[in-house]
Amino acid sequence: MIALGIDPGSRRTGWGLVRQEGSKYVLLDVGVLRPSPSAPLEVRLAFLHEGLTGVLAGSSPDLVGVESVFHGPNTKSLVTLGQARGALLTAVGCAGAPLVELSPAEVKKAVTGRGSATKDQVAHMIGALLGWRPGEAAEAHGKVAAQDATDALAVAVASLQRSAHERMLAGR
Repeated sequence: MIALGIDPGSRRTGWGLVRQEGSKYVLLDVGVLRPSPSAPLEVRLAFLHEGLTGVLAGSSPDLVGVESVFHGPNTKSLVTLGQARGALLTAVGCAGAPLVELSPAEVKKAVTGRGSATKDQVAHMIGALLGWRPGEAAEAHGKVAAQDATDALAVAVASLQRSAHERMLAGR
């Protein structure tokens, strides 16, 4: 089974494609969609939609996992994040891929065993599970972009775990 994980953002959206082979996870592809930071919001949203549409067309995942919106003190940032998620979810809907929404704590728990894990702990476990080297990615794409990509890979792994658990409970 192949999952596409998405770490949504209006300025950077990480994505990661992971295949589950029994109890192993295999990294297939990873990247970050980065619209121009000076572009108006509607242009950034269109960029995200088109970029994810291309990723979906090129990968045909069995499911797509996306991190849900978390609560924060800045209402404007949350609204903008919600709009970015809307553009991304529209691309997923148009592709017809099943969607799994996961909270940040659920992703952390699936990857590290603790819902309160730090970003460094998540990155360490993703490296161990997938052979992902965020340090190398940071050199190529920048530290923040590498973190977005790592978070997206964590969402993909958590989505696969949830899907396997649901199939087990359903007796499939």
